[in-house]
Amino acid sequence: MTKNNKKALDDLAAQFQKHYGATAAMVGGLQKKLKAVPTGSLALDFELGTGGWPLGKLIGVFGPRDIGKSSMIGLHGVANAQRMGLTCGWIAYEAFDEEWAVKNGVVIEELFVAYPESGEQAWGMLHQMLKSGEIDFIVLDSVGALRGKSEIDDDGKPRMGGMAMLNSWGVSVAAPLADRNNCAVILLNQVRVSMNTGGGGGVLYEQPGGKALEHMEWIIVQLKHNKEKHTIRQNGTDVMIGRQVVADIRRNKSTQGTGHKAIFDYFFSEADGHTLGVDMLSDVTATAIRTGVIKKGGSFYTLPNGKKFQGLKKVGDYLEKNPQVVLEIREGVLQAMLERNTRTVIHEETEEESDE
Repeated sequence: MTKNNKKALDDLAAQFQKHYGATAAMVGGLQKKLKAVPTGSLALDFELGTGGWPLGKLIGVFGPRDIGKSSMIGLHGVANAQRMGLTCGWIAYEAFDEEWAVKNGVVIEELFVAYPESGEQAWGMLHQMLKSGEIDFIVLDSVGALRGKSEIDDDGKPRMGGMAMLNSWGVSVAAPLADRNNCAVILLNQVRVSMNTGGGGGVLYEQPGGKALEHMEWIIVQLKHNKEKHTIRQNGTDVMIGRQVVADIRRNKSTQGTGHKAIFDYFFSEADGHTLGVDMLSDVTATAIRTGVIKKGGSFYTLPNGKKFQGLKKVGDYLEKNPQVVLEIREGVLQAMLERNTRTVIHEETEEESDE
């Protein structure tokens, strides 16, 4: 490119910025540094290759009922974002339990909650929240439940293609707004099971709501039940208090993480001394061992600080009493993630970076 070409393009970019906004155009692209909100699972942070849910993007998470979409993904995402000092919003098309949100770590007094009465209102509220520029992390719960006003007024009778058209409008407007205002949008969704008629047979697991979701969502994660369950004995009956979850990354435009899977234990009951959410100790140790941050030799495990233990139980006992070491291990895993990927993701902005 000659100097004259470069000057001409710079002048054109200046015209775009004047007419369409400061972020409308730039020679060479915007070159944004991605900032991410931890998902709550270090294994998932690592497999995503971003260290969490990237700001500025639409993220689709779908799966069967009672797998933990609202709590494990939505509420814990909000809690983690709030710990980073970010402002959060929640669009509650489904029931929203404030007490349950608090139990899952959300500061309810600092959460903006909107209660739409139709699918049009839900998407409209999301667009308005994004346009305000005041909110950094938004959860819509859930896309699969949305219904257009015409369906609601007609006793719930479905319209052919109505849901797809509604969501197509919703995401096509939301995506550029999220990018421009650097806001992460988590679109929770259900799962649809259908037969593969395109050849090869088998069963397809997809998110309902139209193809526009797949095209506009930057990251798509499918949650699945794994076979392992965590139960306790109560009154002669086995009661499930948690289970193992598989997070299958179906799409990832941030890194090379498409097709990766993260496996972790999730507890939805505080019984038997467990805290709500992902089992942090097993999640951190398993991911650290896999990435080599914790060195394994036979039955011995060596931590980054040089401490050596025989057996995972002793490792867990030590980490439980030393949370600072857990943070050091997490940083080691994220560093291993950055070395594996070709694109760097920034997890914390310094004041100098945020002023640039």
